[in-house]
Amino acid sequence: MNAIAIRASLAGMFLAGVCTLVVGCGPSNPTEQAKATSKPTTPETGKEDPHSGWWCDEHGIPEKECSMCLAKVAKECKAKGDWCDKHDRAKSQCFICDPSLKEKFAAKYRAKYGKEPPPLEEETEKKDEKKDEKKDEKKDGKPSEKK
Repeated sequence: MNAIAIRASLAGMFLAGVCTLVVGCGPSNPTEQAKATSKPTTPETGKEDPHSGWWCDEHGIPEKECSMCLAKVAKECKAKGDWCDKHDRAKSQCFICDPSLKEKFAAKYRAKYGKEPPPLEEETEKKDEKKDEKKDEKKDGKPSEKK
């Protein structure tokens, strides 16, 4: 064989190898790949498990540190004397008693993601309640009674 034929043959084998590699590395079952890349869901609701990520959206704390979600963390905090009985959470995580703690945890989120943390779910619920109260006031012309 001449040099040109050898080069063409080698180039063809190389191309075939690359194609085999690319096709061979693709997902054998696209549905399984989708499951593997999606966030875990709860079996009861089929919705995303709120405790599967790094951040606890509900309480504004890294999930693995959240004394309100994890009994193990709560137990450890109580054993160290770090507990707010009034609000049933670690004193070091009680934004109600010490609002400056919210900024401490928000700084952790910003350091990891480079953006502001999502609003706390309880704050969003309070805003929604206030909107509903204002709507009721507009309808009745009277301030709504607090529950």
